[in-house]
Amino acid sequence: MKSLHFAAMVMLSVVLTTAAWAGPTAETVLPNGLTVLATQSDQATLSGIALVIESSVADEPEGLEGARTVLQQAMVNRAHDAIEGTQRPLSAFVHPRSLGFDVNTDWDFVEVAVAVETDELGEALELLAGQAFGVELTEEELAEAVRMVQRGWDMSHAAPVQATFELFRRALYGDHPMGRPLQGDPAHLSEIPLEALQQFRDEQYVPANAFLCVVAPMTPEAITSAVTQVFGQVPTSPAPEPAQWPALPSDSRVEVDDSAGLVQASLVVGAPLPGYGDKLRAAGELIAELLGGVGGRLRRDVGLLQALGLAVPSRLLQEHYPVGTLSVPEADNSYIAMHALCAPMSVERTRAGLVRHLWALRTQSVTDEELQRARRRVINKHRLATQRPAQQAVYLARRAMFGVGGADEAIAAAESVTREDITAVANQYFGRDAVGVQMPAVRIAGENGS
Repeated sequence: MKSLHFAAMVMLSVVLTTAAWAGPTAETVLPNGLTVLATQSDQATLSGIALVIESSVADEPEGLEGARTVLQQAMVNRAHDAIEGTQRPLSAFVHPRSLGFDVNTDWDFVEVAVAVETDELGEALELLAGQAFGVELTEEELAEAVRMVQRGWDMSHAAPVQATFELFRRALYGDHPMGRPLQGDPAHLSEIPLEALQQFRDEQYVPANAFLCVVAPMTPEAITSAVTQVFGQVPTSPAPEPAQWPALPSDSRVEVDDSAGLVQASLVVGAPLPGYGDKLRAAGELIAELLGGVGGRLRRDVGLLQALGLAVPSRLLQEHYPVGTLSVPEADNSYIAMHALCAPMSVERTRAGLVRHLWALRTQSVTDEELQRARRRVINKHRLATQRPAQQAVYLARRAMFGVGGADEAIAAAESVTREDITAVANQYFGRDAVGVQMPAVRIAGENGS
């Protein structure tokens, strides 16, 4: 049987899923500080559970960079060992859409989710509570978690675009913690001392620093009661002091590297966007949709396509278009980013062509048709993010952490965005840009024995 540990490699990606209707969400704060969100979903056959912990990359002290990713991997390893050993909750790993704990490490938070049959909800809550809080790590668990994080790093960096993305983040954020990789430096992870890692876990993984959401075919009162019975037993610990974020760079920057795995040049160009809680956040989301996707400005810009200097057969453009936007991050320090592949001699023309699209938004050039298309795409993304119970639980817990309400609030914000809001974001945030560039590595004659 395929190893559960291998299947549980930490994957830092966003997954969109299909639908299940859900009713309103009830919010309760337990005496130990845990915020509980309970959502009734009568159309679902499974129950979804998500725990989001407000531990950011800025909370990692010097010498413990990457600690959160290691802790998340250790958690999922322990959970899979527990499930595999007891076969309970059985549905947590035999259901075709679930394989135990699904963990994610982001810059502003960490999270874990699981989907189970509703009659196993209590068992799943006990498993999650036991793995999230009050855990004593061993040297063996630390070594295995580090090994898997390092392996995940190697897998993610097999594609050169990942390194280009990290160059862009370094250019955008500079020495800010959000400019470094989530995993820290994989080569130094094995040097993290167990005692320091355990202390960091004890300070960060506490109920008062966490948001738990359950989406199930039960009344909110019944869900809250089930959660309280399990998580109410977790001892109270004070929430850590909020991280002090340093100031972001104020100037435009470029970070450059090369890669032997590239034939064309790879570049990511972008600029800051409003973060969560900002009244212009929804306008930033619409900007990403104005530019990206089929029918977006980047696809309609024939001049930009020609500036890439690529000989791409038209039959391949539909499936492998060389320009597009990246996902807008769920973060207080957000951004818009565009990725392009181009000929090495066309890097500057491509950069200028991409930046031009950001500057054009300062001029109120957005048409009603463009605005409506972007609005529909943003609304669809929020609806898709609330479809299956586990994904909806993650969505609601994240947004509760940021204090911005659920999907209805997000959709109402998208529906209220005007052309003037788009212009306001462009004028306020697009005064500087950041560029990450990877060039094909130049091989010297005789290198590697040739």
